[in-house]
Amino acid sequence: MTLSVVKFGGSAITVKDRPFTVRRGALRSMCSQVLSHVKRGGKVIVVHGGGSFGHPLATRYKLDRGLISDESYEGVALTRLAMRRLNEEVVKEFVRLRGRPYTIEPSSSFVLEESDIKEYFVQSVEVALEKGFVPVLYGDVVLDASGRGVAILSGDTIASFLALRLKADKLIYVLDVDGIYLEDPKKRPDAELVKFLDRGILEEIKVAAPDSDATGGLVRKIKEAFNAFRGGVKVVCFISWRRKNLLKALDGLNFKGTVIREA
Repeated sequence: MTLSVVKFGGSAITVKDRPFTVRRGALRSMCSQVLSHVKRGGKVIVVHGGGSFGHPLATRYKLDRGLISDESYEGVALTRLAMRRLNEEVVKEFVRLRGRPYTIEPSSSFVLEESDIKEYFVQSVEVALEKGFVPVLYGDVVLDASGRGVAILSGDTIASFLALRLKADKLIYVLDVDGIYLEDPKKRPDAELVKFLDRGILEEIKVAAPDSDATGGLVRKIKEAFNAFRGGVKVVCFISWRRKNLLKALDGLNFKGTVIREA
């Protein structure tokens, strides 16, 4: 029985230039594909990003710098409320599809120090899986034991961390494009899709994180993906949900996307 960690990218489940807007068709498709795999006996942990819910607020209040003013406390509260709101949308979609989601809030499971994970409690994830739930976590603002006070714990980091800690067989990043490209495919329709990603090709990738992304965007995803791969996760890939591609990746079938491998 395989264990997969699936990261729903914020740009895949929300409309990034329209605050608090869910891409319902995309979210429904992703949840449906996860549940199809679960019904066949697979175990899946879902982690989702912030998209147009958490990122704009985190950026506005400069939460990547910690508690820098009295307004920072307001920013923490509003950003966390926004992420809960998006998580509610994800959970409701799973319920509509007769799934068994179980939200585990990162703010109660992780403590950081200088933005690195210091303390963690993953037993709740393990028990949820054992009892037949699909654990659902998300990127959020969490407490930081250093002078920062708080820090942003990205969904990409959570997904990589859980994949390593729980010895997952697969770590799948679901994007709003087919994988990793050498250039931004939204600006360059002829951009080349990277089928196999190794350290040697990273220098060629020219896609920068958007200004509204408070967690490092594509660069962070790639770093976390490599960490998981080097730590023993057998399959680490970047894909789109379209054309049942997520289900194909979960089931181990031929899928379109970018797969990490050694140089």
